[in-house]
Amino acid sequence: MLKAIAFDMDETLLSINLSVFCYVYLRDEAGLLASIARKHPLAFFVPFSRAFLAMFDADRTDDLTNRALFDAEIERRCGIPLADPVIADALRYYEESVLPELNDRMINARPREGAREAVEGALSRGLRVALLTNPSCSDACIRTRMRWGAIDDLPFEVVTTMENSTRCKPSARYYREALARMGLEPSEVMMVGNDPKRDFALPDCGLETAYVGSGSPDRAFWRGSMAEFSKNMDRVIELWETRAAEKLNSNESAGSGAERRDAANGD
Repeated sequence: MLKAIAFDMDETLLSINLSVFCYVYLRDEAGLLASIARKHPLAFFVPFSRAFLAMFDADRTDDLTNRALFDAEIERRCGIPLADPVIADALRYYEESVLPELNDRMINARPREGAREAVEGALSRGLRVALLTNPSCSDACIRTRMRWGAIDDLPFEVVTTMENSTRCKPSARYYREALARMGLEPSEVMMVGNDPKRDFALPDCGLETAYVGSGSPDRAFWRGSMAEFSKNMDRVIELWETRAAEKLNSNESAGSGAERRDAANGD
């Protein structure tokens, strides 16, 4: 039975030029650290970007939060301890007071058609909701984008950030950990996202995705726009339930077949 819907944010619930936003975010924070260290900004941009990308490494074996890994990488690459109260305060001020004012025609962040209605529609149907945005930014940074999308007041039970996550999308570990905080299994949740790679768990962990981006990824059980998802939610839920029933029957058949083989082999 479907118990919750988990939504991606960027280009799912929020329209935004994400590439420009990420560039501005990385440029400004790298420049801020360079100013603190009294070095040229260009000297910090590359190591800062590499520390950012380290969170996405599919071969990670650590149990650190993304925040802890990023901080350790910055200190190793740049020699700056982000946990230092003065430095932490400077970054917090930028993210809470400066970044929210940078939404210009290039970043162009704005509410996405059908987004708020979709979340409210899920809630009205008795479903729980989560915001599973890629946790490569701080809580303050993610809250800024939520405000740009006019979804910051919605009652998401979980909002993934670099402080509370140990992996990034599309890691199945990321999805499992986020949903476990709600006491849910992936098989009880519908994911809604626009990214043909990151919004599908890797490896497959049983989380079915309704796709609201461009293209037609094979793993999506439904495809359409965010506005169409909102308008046709009952139909999408029916499709999810059909897919869940098919998988359950398939697993039961596979289990029965294994039991018959074991019996035939005398096990």
